[in-house]
Amino acid sequence: MKISKIFITALIAGSAGAIAGTLYAPGKGSKTRRKLSRKSQEYRDYLQDNFNDLADSVSHSFESLEDETIRLGKEALAKTKKVKADVK
Repeated sequence: MKISKIFITALIAGSAGAIAGTLYAPGKGSKTRRKLSRKSQEYRDYLQDNFNDLADSVSHSFESLEDETIRLGKEALAKTKKVKADVK
């Protein structure tokens, strides 16, 4: 099939979809846009809250890991000093 036929078919299908959407739309465009805007704001807030919760959770895990690593390092240093003292 030639590119021009595909392009014309897509153009006709797109036009038909736009016309059908306009004819069967449940409300005025301004109301629909307002509803979409509100809903998208709700989804954005929901995703942002969940992302922040996830970021806090991951951050807390890394802080705990850091604290544990520091504790184990100090413990290893103390044992090393003790072994070194015992060897002398």
